[in-house]
Amino acid sequence: MRGVLPRVLVLALLSVPVVALATPSPAEVKKTLKSGDQAAVSGLLASLQGQLDNDAVKAILDNAPRLKTLGVYDPLIAALQTARGDALDELVKAYKRQRRPDVRFLIVDALGKVPEASAERVLLDALEGDEDETVAVLAARALGRRGTASAVEALIPLLEGFEKRPDRARLVRETNGALAALTGQELTVAQDWKNYWDAHKASYQAPARPADSDGGSQTRDRNAIDRMRRERPADLQTMERMRDDDVLVVKARMDAVERVLRSLKIKHREVEQAEFEQSVQLDPSRQVLVLNCPGMRKEYHFGDPTIQKIKEFVARGGYLFCSDLHLAGTLAKAFPEVIRKKGSTSNSDTQTITISPHQGATTHPLMRDVFPLSTWTEQQFTWKLFQSCEVPEPNAAITNLVQSAQMPGLASGYDTVAFTFNYPPTPGGGRVATGGARGRRPQGGVVLHVLSHFKLQEDDSGDGFALQQILLNLIVEKQERRKAELRGD
Repeated sequence: MRGVLPRVLVLALLSVPVVALATPSPAEVKKTLKSGDQAAVSGLLASLQGQLDNDAVKAILDNAPRLKTLGVYDPLIAALQTARGDALDELVKAYKRQRRPDVRFLIVDALGKVPEASAERVLLDALEGDEDETVAVLAARALGRRGTASAVEALIPLLEGFEKRPDRARLVRETNGALAALTGQELTVAQDWKNYWDAHKASYQAPARPADSDGGSQTRDRNAIDRMRRERPADLQTMERMRDDDVLVVKARMDAVERVLRSLKIKHREVEQAEFEQSVQLDPSRQVLVLNCPGMRKEYHFGDPTIQKIKEFVARGGYLFCSDLHLAGTLAKAFPEVIRKKGSTSNSDTQTITISPHQGATTHPLMRDVFPLSTWTEQQFTWKLFQSCEVPEPNAAITNLVQSAQMPGLASGYDTVAFTFNYPPTPGGGRVATGGARGRRPQGGVVLHVLSHFKLQEDDSGDGFALQQILLNLIVEKQERRKAELRGD
């Protein structure tokens, strides 16, 4: 009998009917979405994965705005990306009738992870015509991950149209990035892509992608390289192919930008100040020069011959990054027609301030991904302001990039934490020309300056993240400009 009872129990259990977990009713879906309970909403969205119908999609999108403060963006995407059949049809229709750009952003992000052709068509529509550039950029990046010949075929004429419009400069860059991700090629103008595609479309195979670059999350990245790997793989490839000294870092007492470059595994060469002044030969056609803050003591500041060396480097096309006391000690001496010291911040100790994009600077090439692309991220970014940071006199040649609402009280009305300019100065300030804009590229080089010290910005999820990205953007822009000049653009 000892062996009989277990077999009887097993047979009895096997004879019990299997009951599927009940799908929440439309009323339950709406009630939970309106509850304001993060755990309940996350649980509901998890239960809807693979079980969506058109009513559930409608309920999610109708209630999406009220969910922004709950921190459930990733569960929303996880649910919506499983839409198929009628549910997918509803998601596609919802993009076309949705007026809110934040909800269109959500829809496009979800459709970017749906393999059906109808999803790809929405992504192309969003890239070509969405009124919100952030949504269009998201669509371009999603298209670059699809690995389909149809995406390549459709992107080339879109790129050709964008090239004719100066206001679509960012979309030119993003579309080129998508095509590069789809093909593994590094071309930058529509005609070159046409020629390539005519010769290769019959044998097209999407290049293999790393497992950690499959789209990830709009709300979670460990650092700026993670984000670039996910969102801008072509730019990451550009950086990986740099020479070891394409980024030259001059070490100094008060800052350590090289720490950031080492942690992100960015190729660079480090030199001591004496070596830089006495023997280093700069190549403005390819290099980014990074100057660490020297501190207050005059003996650590550059002499006139080195100031002239830096000026000539930028004037001939070099890119320069510097921080804090280099404003008066270097920039005001090398570029007096652009930079003059206005004064210093009044904080006697290191102070943490909140930062945001400067008005009108969100589309600047150096600001790409400095702040999250997603409008669903409520993350507050901060900046550790070292005591008595130098600030410049306003000048029309300067383009302000990052601001803080707390700065005016510390700097007699000055609100900028990071700024850029071209040298020699060009009309319209320090905007960098990018992405296939033939014949409009400014002469000379670019300067990017930030207040305070890199070594103070340690938090990858906040201030350090923004700092990392703005420096990476400068490096990428220099490499892109070099390639353009080699092509004769």
